[in-house]
This record gives sequence, C-alpha cells and structure tokens, in this order.
Amino acid sequence: MDEPILLDTSAIFALAENEPGADEVEAILSRAEAGEVRLHASFVTLTELDYITTQERGPEAAATLLAIVRAWPLRWHHSDDALCAEAATLKAAHRISFADAFVAATALLCAARLVHRDPELDALAAFLPTQMLPPKTTT
Repeated sequence: MDEPILLDTSAIFALAENEPGADEVEAILSRAEAGEVRLHASFVTLTELDYITTQERGPEAAATLLAIVRAWPLRWHHSDDALCAEAATLKAAHRISFADAFVAATALLCAARLVHRDPELDALAAFLPTQMLPPKTTT
C-alpha cells in the first residue's frame, strides 16, 4: 500500500467543482477505492465544506456535497488532545490559518502526504510531505 494521503479542503473542492487539479484528486480517490492507498481528512474539512458551500450555493447544495464526500473511502479524524496540541504547535510556529493548522496536524499524526491547493501550506514542506495541486485560476 502506498503512503497515506490526507486531502485538504481545497483538494476536495478542486474535484467537486472540476477545477485545476481535479484529475489528480480523482486519481487519488480511485486508488483509495481500489485499496491502494489510505485516504484521510480532518474534521475541519467537513466544517469548511459545509459553510463555504452553504454561503455560495445554499444549504441543500452543502448537504449534497457532504453526503457525497462522506461516502468516499476516507477516514475522518476528529479533534482530541493530541491533535489540538499538534495544531497549536504548528500555529505558534508558522503563519498558517487555524483551520490549516488542524489539517496539517492531522496529516502529521497520520504520517500522510498533504494534498492541497494552498500556497500557505508549502511552508510546512520541510517536515510534512505535501503535494501542491495547480492553484485556482482567477478570471
């Protein structure tokens, strides 16, 4: 089995919205479905998917997206003391958002490669394996 992978919220949105990087996330998801890789996600991602989709498309669209993502072959990691401590350490040492601190902490505790589209997270690449997807293009 290949190294574990943790999907950041931005990676899930890339696939859900058919944005740049969607093909890479789809390939990762296919590998997880085939049992070739363990796929993980942070509880923070559930929150971000829900509130961002609700703001942009409404609560029904958010509920639909969450149902789809919850059916994926991934393990959701919820907060506990160890995760909070690791997130606090990362947040104190790096200029990353609160949510990104939890996502990165989850990846560290899972020994997983973090797949994302957020340049802020590349600051952690010295000690956390990352895979930067193509950035979102603006029009």
